Amino acid sequence: MIRITLIQIASFLLPFLLFFIWRWQTRSEVKLTATPALKLALAGAVFAIVMMIVLVMIDAASGGHEGDRYVPPRVVDGEVVPGYFVPAEEADDESGDDTPQ
Repeated sequence: MIRITLIQIASFLLPFLLFFIWRWQTRSEVKLTATPALKLALAGAVFAIVMMIVLVMIDAASGGHEGDRYVPPRVVDGEVVPGYFVPAEEADDESGDDTPQ
């Protein structure tokens, strides 16, 4: 859990660190207020929107097809079987095995 938290904190701080390294490396006399903040914010917003669209498209492509049923992950003989999609006819056959009586 601590590893995940540290990765998230590092992911948040990385753009700021890169910006300040860039400013330090350029050593220009341009003041910090002269940076194109509006252009950078607009580019960041466009990038975020494009990434959201790409992630939605990837998620839609990896899901099942229309009419498929999702079989959730389960433990079989001590091993975890990941979830998967099956045609509706096969799902009806499998659901009969898991139904408690």
